[in-house]
Amino acid sequence: MQKTNLNVVYGDTTYPGYDFENLPLPVALVAAQQQIEQAADQTRAVVLGDPLRAIENQMAEDEAKAFRQAGYAGDVPVTVQALVDANGVEPMDAAESILQEAKAWRSALSRIRAARLKGGVEVLKATTHAQAEAYADTAINAIRASVPGVA
Repeated sequence: MQKTNLNVVYGDTTYPGYDFENLPLPVALVAAQQQIEQAADQTRAVVLGDPLRAIENQMAEDEAKAFRQAGYAGDVPVTVQALVDANGVEPMDAAESILQEAKAWRSALSRIRAARLKGGVEVLKATTHAQAEAYADTAINAIRASVPGVA
């Protein structure tokens, strides 16, 4: 967790450039929560890229599921066909690949969410700066561990 040069808004007061230990405890708790949220945002971006990628992935997943439910018969959905054309694979293989990828990113997002929510609640229970820092560090590390290769 970052502990120096923090900028925190708490109520009507702005705390620019503060060290974590010098913030009043309620403000420090907000700073710790903000860092958990920031870690989650950054890690989600690694998983999905930009927010529009999530929409694209959802479309592909929905179309691949429908194609699977139809027994891989009929017209190949546009998002599945795009993968067929790009990779030179069969439509069934493309649909299954899309569904495997969707399962992986959904799982990563679920792990990020769980660590983010748990960490935020734990930070609010902290009664000292050290405790808040420990809870935030645990949450941030769990969030980053949710996706291989994120440091």
